[in-house]
Amino acid sequence: MTQLNIALAIMGGVAVCIALLSALIKRSPVSEPALAVLVGAAVGPYGLSWLDLARWGDTFSILEQAARLTLAIGLMGVALRLQPAALKAMRKPIMLLLTFVMLGMWLVSSLLAGWLLGLSLWAALLLGAVITPTDPVVASSIVTGEFAKKHLPLRLRDTLSAESGANDGLAYAFVMLPILMLSHTSDQAWSRWLLESVLIGIGGAALVGAVVGFAAAKLLAFAEHKKLVANSSLLGYTVAFSLLTLGLAKLLQMDGVLAVFAGGLAFNLFSEKHEKQEEENIQEAVAKLFTLPMFVIFGIALPLHEWAALGWPLLAFALLVLLLRRPPAVMSLSATWRNALNLRDSLYLGWFGPLGIAAIYYAALAHSHLHDPLYWHAASALIFASIMIHGVSAAPLSRLYSSHHGATPRGSAHLDE
Repeated sequence: MTQLNIALAIMGGVAVCIALLSALIKRSPVSEPALAVLVGAAVGPYGLSWLDLARWGDTFSILEQAARLTLAIGLMGVALRLQPAALKAMRKPIMLLLTFVMLGMWLVSSLLAGWLLGLSLWAALLLGAVITPTDPVVASSIVTGEFAKKHLPLRLRDTLSAESGANDGLAYAFVMLPILMLSHTSDQAWSRWLLESVLIGIGGAALVGAVVGFAAAKLLAFAEHKKLVANSSLLGYTVAFSLLTLGLAKLLQMDGVLAVFAGGLAFNLFSEKHEKQEEENIQEAVAKLFTLPMFVIFGIALPLHEWAALGWPLLAFALLVLLLRRPPAVMSLSATWRNALNLRDSLYLGWFGPLGIAAIYYAALAHSHLHDPLYWHAASALIFASIMIHGVSAAPLSRLYSSHHGATPRGSAHLDE
């Protein structure tokens, strides 16, 4: 009980302090997730020892379920924020980011894992898959708020948000293939992957999420029309809808992360748009209330001794992944989407592919299947490095982006605010 009260006080205190200083933090070189992680590390086993996840239960189960819940709330906020017009205009770069760029990030990360950490083929592919998805929660700290609206155009903000939201769910197939290969015979692994992970896990999740989102939007409209609801606020409704979709997808053995995002997109598309901006702001506030404690938990769980034991190969792995995982893949395709994104957009997009809660979730998922702590030790180092480096560079690079004016691509000119 003491641990619970300490955790509530610390996590609540972090949220309050960040809320009071949110505008200042947006302009500073330190991001909100980075501050929360540092607080977690300070109060964790390697700091003041006020909190220890091992005293709460199984560390990896806590990380997996807390990350899954946080992703659901965060993804709903992202889906409600996206504008259908922007999705239509940016459909080509988004599709390329979710196919060729995502595959490229997986391949590069896996090659570096095999080379620097000495992992076998499928173990390297698993670690590469864990750190492939960009994070919607960390990305939201970059692309939301008045600072982002002042310095970044809508086409860039929504492209980053849409990609990070969708690839979190799609990464499930990337992660499950190596897990199955490492725990089953080849024939069993391929058949189970195609049926359970791709067809049911991904395809079924997208379908169920879209159906639930459509139904939720129409039921809300019907209830409002018949005056069955006391007010039209979406706050409680969308949070409950997120949890319903997450739980239903899990019961059906589907990817709950993708189901929530698909449901949020469908709800956004078919719901009435009254008081849209106010509701988006409320949803973002609720998402932040969930995500900041998750980053504190991550800070508490950092395996500092294990990082030290892995030594320079882990440091080299972290730095090379951040430099090579995403920028080359994005820039190699920049010429194909010039009608939607210019060179400046591609450079910014290539650098900002942050890791965060999605990678925490998949690292914990890998551990729950294979019980090998190496995936967590290596992935957590990458996540920590990404949160710090991308957080520090977000504000100055956003200012640099806005200071170099370029021609707006014809295909997205109508999105300029």
